[in-house]
Amino acid sequence: MTAATTSAAAQAHALRAAAAFIETAGLAGLSVTADSGGSLILRVPASAGTPADRTAAVAMIAVAIGAPAPHRTVFGDCAWIASAGTIGRHPARVTTHIDDKEQHA
Repeated sequence: MTAATTSAAAQAHALRAAAAFIETAGLAGLSVTADSGGSLILRVPASAGTPADRTAAVAMIAVAIGAPAPHRTVFGDCAWIASAGTIGRHPARVTTHIDDKEQHA
């Protein structure tokens, strides 16, 4: 097996684990990516509601993936709410962003 085949297999395995998690949890509208090492990022998009709604969604998903309470990181005019846990033995990070217009609305 080549390195490319191994990375594709890890990525596909992670995406299948994320799909099963999303289906079981009844979540919809998340953006999910997996890298070649099998790490996952679940993004709660702006279309999922207000900053408070999205922050609550990140917190709920964090609990479901065995992650600690989300933390808030501010850089310039944007804030990220994030936490990291695991889905099906794959490292998984759940996140949302809040831009400046939303922070001061």
